Amino acid sequence: MIKKAIITILLALVTMTGLAQTKTATVTGYSPALKDGTLVFAGTGGSSHVVDTVQAGHFAYTLPVEEFTESYLSLIGEGCPNSYTLIFLRPDVTVKVTGNDCLNPLWKVESPIPEQQTLNRLIEHCHDVLTERMQMDLTNAPREKQDSVAMIWMKQQMDILPSLPVDAATIRTLLDISETAMIKKGFPHMKQLKEVEKTIAARAPKGFEEKLAEIHSYVYAKNEQQIAEELSGNETVFFKKYDDVAPENILQTILDKYKGKAVLIDMWATWCGPCRAGHKAMASMKEQMKGQNIQFVYITSPSSPPTTWLGMIKDIYGDHYYLTEEQNNYILDHFESVGIPTYAIYDTQGHQTYKNIGFPGTDVIRKELETASK
Repeated sequence: MIKKAIITILLALVTMTGLAQTKTATVTGYSPALKDGTLVFAGTGGSSHVVDTVQAGHFAYTLPVEEFTESYLSLIGEGCPNSYTLIFLRPDVTVKVTGNDCLNPLWKVESPIPEQQTLNRLIEHCHDVLTERMQMDLTNAPREKQDSVAMIWMKQQMDILPSLPVDAATIRTLLDISETAMIKKGFPHMKQLKEVEKTIAARAPKGFEEKLAEIHSYVYAKNEQQIAEELSGNETVFFKKYDDVAPENILQTILDKYKGKAVLIDMWATWCGPCRAGHKAMASMKEQMKGQNIQFVYITSPSSPPTTWLGMIKDIYGDHYYLTEEQNNYILDHFESVGIPTYAIYDTQGHQTYKNIGFPGTDVIRKELETASK
C-alpha cells in the first residue's frame, strides 16, 4: 500500500512538473455584433486552427508560448472580414480584445506588451482607411478598387513609422509593405519606402539584422526580367516559362515532361509555414530516394515573392514551377483543395494515385511514391 502511494505521488509530481514547464498565453475577446457559432482561428508560427466558437459575443483561448512571438486571430462567420488581428504574446500574458462590430483587426487590444502598443498606434493612425478596406472586402468590391485603398493604407503606415519605436511591430509592418512593393508592379510609393527603410535600419537595435536584410532585399529586389535572365538555361526551374499555357492545360503540360516516372506534386508558397516544414521533413527522404524513378515537382504562384522564392528553392531538391495565379488556382481546384500544402502523386502511367491536403508525414509519402514508381 505504501509503495503504491509513493508511486502515485511520484506520478502526480511528474504531471505537475510537466504542466509547470508548459508556458502559455491567454486571449479573451468580446463583441456584441458576433453571431453565435462564429469560428475562432488562432495560432503562432504561420499556422492556425479552430480554438473556440463564439457564444453570446464571447470567446477565449490559450496558446503554448515559449518566448515572445507573433500570433494571429481570425474570425470566420457572418459579417467577418477575410483578415486577421496580429497579437504579440509572451508566456503568462493575458490579452483582451474588444469591439462593437465584426471587424476584429480594428478592435481595441489591451496588452502589457510594448510592441502591441506600437501596433495599436499604427492601427489607430490608419483606422479610417482600414475600415474602408475591410468593408470593400465584405462587399466583394472590384480588385482594382481594393488595391487602390491598400496603397493608401501603406502610405499612411509609412507616414507614421519613422516616429514610432523600432521594435517587432514596426519591423513587421515595414516587412509587409516591402514585400507588397516587390510583388506589385509600379508600386506608387517606392521613393518613400526606400527612405523609411533607411531610417528604420539606422535606428534599429540589435536582434533585427536578419529581418532588416530581408526587407532590404525586397526594397531593392531584382525585377522579373533580371530573375528570368539569371535562370536562363536552368533546366530545373521554370519561372513564368508557361505563362501562355491555358490554365486547363497546365497540369498535363507539366506531367508530360515526366512520362514514365512517378511524380510528386507539391503545391506550396513561400509564406506557408506548414509547406516549409514539409520541405524540411522530406529532405533526408529525397536524398535517400535519389536515383529512383521519381520526380519531385514544386508549384507556386505570384503570391510568393519572386526574390524570396528564388532564395528558398536553392535548398529544395526537385523541379520548380512559378505559374500564373489562374494556372495555380486551376490545379488546386482540380485537386479539390481548400489550402496548401497540397500533395498529389502520379504513377509511371500518368495516373493520379494519391492526394492529400496538409503534410501527411514522410512515411506516407515514401510508401505512396514507392508504390507509384513500380
